[in-house]
Amino acid sequence: MSDSKPALSLRYFLNLEESQDGFALATFGKKQISRFLTPLVSIGIVIWGFYLGLTGVGKYYVALGVFFLILQILMRFWFLPTMFKRQFIKYQFGKSEQGIELYQDHAELFSSGRPKQGFQYVDVKNFVTGKLTYMIELKNRTVIIVPKRAFASVSEQTLFENTFKK
Repeated sequence: MSDSKPALSLRYFLNLEESQDGFALATFGKKQISRFLTPLVSIGIVIWGFYLGLTGVGKYYVALGVFFLILQILMRFWFLPTMFKRQFIKYQFGKSEQGIELYQDHAELFSSGRPKQGFQYVDVKNFVTGKLTYMIELKNRTVIIVPKRAFASVSEQTLFENTFKK
């Protein structure tokens, strides 16, 4: 890779499904166990309530655990996706072209209406692969979502993955 010409240059428009996939990677945790931690705690509260018995104070624990579980399900599968979709449509995120160029020791980001922004590879805090996208989190908390469909070939995708994997 030379510094005058990028080793990889991508331009893309994110659609709603890709944005939701990247958002889920950035917010619900990078590891599968963190996605299920709060529901497991709620299930634990329900089990503790059954252990104490439904005739006494246990019924309150069961009710509390079920309430928390229902709230988490509503938030994760209804409220957050609905709000995300509204924001995506309202601010027309899918209509702005984005891009990334990879060089020897740094990358540059492009977004319509904004000047180039570069970052060093050492500034990458997390790199996660999702179903439809890649999520790159920088140390300054900037999140970059790159769709898998933006790659023209498997070799480009391999180069991209190997650049950010530590």
